Amino acid sequence: MAVAQKQWSLEDCVSYAIEHNLPLKRQDVLVAIKNLDQEMAHRERLPAVGSYFNGYSTFGHSQDVFGTIRRNDNFNSNMGINAEMTLYQFNYLRNQAKKATVEAEQEQLEKEVLKRDLTLKIVQGYLQVLLTQALVDAQDSAINFSVQLLDKAEKSTAIGATAPAVVFEAKANLAREKQQYQQYHKETQQAKLTLAQHMNYADYSALRVYDPLLESEIFKTGIRGTKSDLIQEAIRHNPILNKYENQLIGLDIESKLFKAADYPMVKGSASLGTTYFNAFKTANERPFFGQSKDNFAQQIAIAVTIPVFNKGRTKRQLQQVNLRKQEIGLLSENEKIQQIQILEKLQLDWKESKQQYEISTEAFSATKESLVYSRRSFMAGKVSIYDINNSKNNLIKSEAEMIRARYNTLFSLLMLHYHVSGDIKFSY
Repeated sequence: MAVAQKQWSLEDCVSYAIEHNLPLKRQDVLVAIKNLDQEMAHRERLPAVGSYFNGYSTFGHSQDVFGTIRRNDNFNSNMGINAEMTLYQFNYLRNQAKKATVEAEQEQLEKEVLKRDLTLKIVQGYLQVLLTQALVDAQDSAINFSVQLLDKAEKSTAIGATAPAVVFEAKANLAREKQQYQQYHKETQQAKLTLAQHMNYADYSALRVYDPLLESEIFKTGIRGTKSDLIQEAIRHNPILNKYENQLIGLDIESKLFKAADYPMVKGSASLGTTYFNAFKTANERPFFGQSKDNFAQQIAIAVTIPVFNKGRTKRQLQQVNLRKQEIGLLSENEKIQQIQILEKLQLDWKESKQQYEISTEAFSATKESLVYSRRSFMAGKVSIYDINNSKNNLIKSEAEMIRARYNTLFSLLMLHYHVSGDIKFSY
């Protein structure tokens, strides 16, 4: 039993591409790495606790304070636990944790940028496939019409009603239609290959795109809101602008980290431990556990480091931060300008393409009706094959223009929805 092939909607293609895109998977890994950095940064405020054990032996002779040289073989050891933590550093650890959080958000925003770029490629590729498929279907109808004309011409010539030249003209016209069909078919396969490559889909020839809801319902929708409102929504959903805004937050935190170098750093430490000594040959040497118990001791220490002169490093680091803020501000402003220009172009393309589609639809209907009368006249022998071929070519040209205008309108409207809402409208 034959198994029906899957028909891919636009939503299916976008979802599949996002799921199987390797750069996006890599970005997920980077996000996970930054999340671990964030966890480690938060844990830096906890004390560092360690344990130690040292043991060493001395063998040989040595001279005591009285000048007597004697054998001095012994064993020394010490062991214990120590802990250290930063008590004050101008909120350095807190800001370090904030910076790690911002960096994790930055990687997530970078992923959104990659998703947007991939989605735009999928939408463009998907509609290109729909366009070329529609042209193939239209050209297939033209071939069927030419086959009927050839059959009529051959029968008419066989009974001597028309000249043989009519048959040759019909055959030549059919060959031209097949040639154009092959060109459209080639473009369809190329469009499928491009779409499959963007999706990371293995077999492009098995890709069957079909989305009746998309094509039937989208023309019932429109873009509502003033130009200013649309621009604000597009800016709000632009992941590149969100990334720049996040970078500015990160630079503010980084400047605080640099300033911390000019403030004192206070560290506290505590330790507890014990020592053991064994002179080997000394009589009545106390045992290990007895000495360890008696020699048990604790220590608490405070260390203060006060910066005096760091060669002006902090000042210049802060200047670098300010320059980077200016750079990001310029990049952000440029992105806003480009976003506005994209919206203006898409709105213009949508309005003009929609008007062109309406006009071309009327022209196609009129041309189609004209061909019906021309065909009747040809069957009745009132017009030549050249006349009907001219009418048919006008219909083919009109239909191709209507199809292109339709998908240009569809593309512009989808892109407007995407830039304004941040998502493709798969249902309406």
